[in-house]
Amino acid sequence: MMRAPLILFFLLLTQSCMAQLTLEQTIEVAKKQSYTTQLLQKDLSAANLAYRIYRANLRPTLLFFGNAPGFNKDNYAVTQPDGSIKFPGRHQNYSSAGVGFSQPIPYTGGMISVNTDLYRFDDFTANTKQYNGTPVFVRLAQPLFRFNPYKWDKQIAPLKLKETSQEVKLAILQLEYEVCRLYFDIIEAQSNEQLAAVNLQHNTTNLSIEKRRLELGVSTEDRVLQLEIQQINSQQQQITGQLNTQKTFLALQTYINLPDIRIQKLDLPDKLPSLTIDKEKAIGLATQNLPVFLTFQREKLEAGSAIDQAKKQGRDIDLVASYGLNNTAPDIPAIYRSPQDQQRFNISFNIPIADWGRRKNSLAAVRLREDQLDILHKQVTAKFTTEIRNLATELPVLQPAVEQSLLLDTLSQRRFTITNRLFQSGKASLLELQAAQTEKDNARRNHIAALRKFWESYYLFRVKTGTENPWNIR
Repeated sequence: MMRAPLILFFLLLTQSCMAQLTLEQTIEVAKKQSYTTQLLQKDLSAANLAYRIYRANLRPTLLFFGNAPGFNKDNYAVTQPDGSIKFPGRHQNYSSAGVGFSQPIPYTGGMISVNTDLYRFDDFTANTKQYNGTPVFVRLAQPLFRFNPYKWDKQIAPLKLKETSQEVKLAILQLEYEVCRLYFDIIEAQSNEQLAAVNLQHNTTNLSIEKRRLELGVSTEDRVLQLEIQQINSQQQQITGQLNTQKTFLALQTYINLPDIRIQKLDLPDKLPSLTIDKEKAIGLATQNLPVFLTFQREKLEAGSAIDQAKKQGRDIDLVASYGLNNTAPDIPAIYRSPQDQQRFNISFNIPIADWGRRKNSLAAVRLREDQLDILHKQVTAKFTTEIRNLATELPVLQPAVEQSLLLDTLSQRRFTITNRLFQSGKASLLELQAAQTEKDNARRNHIAALRKFWESYYLFRVKTGTENPWNIR
């Protein structure tokens, strides 16, 4: 695949030159240069970052915390035994520092942490100081019967990353289809312009011959006028074709993000690949590669998460237990000599007795959403299955249709050449010439339309199956 970068490099270096592109080359340029590709790369990077953030949230956290200094010089209220208040002054500093190591527990939804801290109190009025420290302190915070988001995120987060990856791949296939569509817009416009130019050339020659015949008295003014009308029509068709060619070129160049390239001509992709299609295996490929199925899987999990959350709504029971070593001393080294144990245990709860149906209705709503997802999944599956079957049936038929249209194009060209020669020698009527020209033009347009139909169906089948190679599956 080294050819595509070389094509892109050549195009970028020869922006002021005329270039000629095939359909395959145009697609490769778009995949490397278009704004669509650039945005897709950013989407994939954002998805990878989101997954890394999720993974990082499961890892331990090391914190350094504290408050230094905590200086305070003021008067404070002190209530006396008789109920009166006095305002003695104070001149103090209360500083602290510590290190904490915390780790979430995804299986239970709790949090465990190990900490150490040190406090210093200075009384500048009494000229004293005191230290209080916790050499080690282990704390467990565990919710009971509460919704555990870690349980569901573990299943949903990898799916989101894979879903985005498949969406990017599908968008690239969609880009190829769009380039094909824009490419054939130009092909059709160029063909109409060329047909008009050739017809104008023949009309000009025939008009000159018919005028000489009129001078010799072997023709009529009506035939001359008809040829003049045809000449004017061909001129108008050529101008319209030129404008359409320029417009379609601009649309393609804008889409592939190479607006300064001047392309002389696009090659007609008339060499068709040999395809063997197994409908059922193509459907199987689609279920593996289309992001919509991962989307349904993710939404199903999210619905399950919402149901779990609704079931446990309002049942807030928290257990907090801790154990540590603590000591108070006038200097720091003494803090860590013979510290005393410190224990704490607490269970808090908040359980509603009556919520007037809020929990019941919330649960019914999320279950209804789950049912809707099931129906939508079946609907989308039926739709894409039908589309794949139709395309798989259509593509083999389109191949011989292209060959037949090419044969008709060749025969119509020959017939027009013969009829035009007979008209110039006076052996064919103007009506016969006009019929042959119309037949020739229609045959050419039908051949290009058949080619367009085949290639658009070819790239659309790749989009519908979500893979670059759904062919020759046995």
